[in-house]
Amino acid sequence: MLANLKEILSETRKNKYAVPAFDVNNLETFKAVVDIAEEEKSPVIAMVLDPDMKSCTLRYLVPMMKEVAASSRIPVCIHLDHGADIQTVARYISLGFNSVMLDASTLSLSENIRVTSQVVEFAHAAGISVEAELGHVGVGLSDSAEDIKGFFTVPSEVEEFVEKTGVDALAVAIGTAHGPYRGQPRLDIDRLKDIVKITDTPLVLHGGSLTPDDQVKEAIAAGISKLNIATELRMALFKGLKAAISELLEHASLHEIYEKPMEMMKQLVREKIHLCGSHNRA
Repeated sequence: MLANLKEILSETRKNKYAVPAFDVNNLETFKAVVDIAEEEKSPVIAMVLDPDMKSCTLRYLVPMMKEVAASSRIPVCIHLDHGADIQTVARYISLGFNSVMLDASTLSLSENIRVTSQVVEFAHAAGISVEAELGHVGVGLSDSAEDIKGFFTVPSEVEEFVEKTGVDALAVAIGTAHGPYRGQPRLDIDRLKDIVKITDTPLVLHGGSLTPDDQVKEAIAAGISKLNIATELRMALFKGLKAAISELLEHASLHEIYEKPMEMMKQLVREKIHLCGSHNRA
């Protein structure tokens, strides 16, 4: 069943679990996520990154995603990840997404508030939930540890941002990064706890891939409601494809070629559901 982000995250902080969110870009990756979430009785969030998609592909993919979600026995949210601007967000809403993220985190606080408020106004009018980012989650391979620390969310800005924008979920920067890390991350859990004291708005941890499980669990216990996974799902797909290519003959059927990648992705999805504690929460 289709559910927006606000609905899916409503019980997370009270019950000390998070809902995993996976970046997908075709029906196979989407089905790998939903099939295992259904087996584990877990709510789930399927996200799409705009740079991963071509408009024509997306136009056909969204109806299929909505059909799968509508017939599922678990809550499924179809979410735009890191919408770059108002025009991008509006396009995904028009295509049928029931949740969006506007990422204006590289702008000044006042500009981030202004642009995010505009998105919230028209999205809420259509019943669409909105995630935003305060602070900035960097890129592990290109940003140094000092860069990443310099992007951290400032707790004193959180109350103003949430009150003025009315966002349904807030991505915070506390030490994670997108993609692989150059070193070992160290999450600022004390900063996260300070933010949790300020707002009841569900908090999101981007850069969940390759972050040590013990730190992820600590962050969820402290108040994280949504864990984003992209890199590790792609790595599982790639590992499965390499295994299939090495094992199969050139005239193998498409079903056989996809079997191993699907198996690897499903295993990863199951592990993340249990890491988040969202199994049996649907």
